[in-house]
Amino acid sequence: SAPATSDRNREEPERILKPVQPRVLLNAPHRQLLLDQIWNNVSLRKEAYQQLLMLPIERYAGLVQQFPASENHHHAHLGGLLDHTLEVISYGLKIRQSSLLPVGASPEDQSAPADVWTAGIAYGCMFHDLGKIIVDIDIQLQDGSARFPWQGPLNQPYRFRYRKRRGYKLHNVVAGLLP
Repeated sequence: SAPATSDRNREEPERILKPVQPRVLLNAPHRQLLLDQIWNNVSLRKEAYQQLLMLPIERYAGLVQQFPASENHHHAHLGGLLDHTLEVISYGLKIRQSSLLPVGASPEDQSAPADVWTAGIAYGCMFHDLGKIIVDIDIQLQDGSARFPWQGPLNQPYRFRYRKRRGYKLHNVVAGLLP
């Protein structure tokens, strides 16, 4: 039988993982379904969608690589952080569809910046757990050196480990430290 999630994650940090190109990460069938949902939840021209949403999502995928979203809870599998974030973006943009922003503004004032509001919602969804790769996870390159997210996407084989005694709410406030 398959090991329990917590057993599987205890083994994963010792495993060396190769960095994967963002487009390859996003090409997984379940992620393509989520990207289709995201596309269906926006009213952007294709060019704007590529620039405002897909480029940041690809950059995000490059940063989070195959990290799980949690050590022992939701999305505690390799790639779980990317999966979870794509789900949150999809849900956030679904809610955005039925919202006229800014609330109480005239229709003209709501229409003009609609793309900016849509992008802002998506970015907020991306940022909500991004701090985990700063304060929750230690990243080590194959040569033993530490790797930090502000150094950009991983380009060498790596391993990771969740920090012991970490502040579980700290990741929410540090995402803004990344470039």
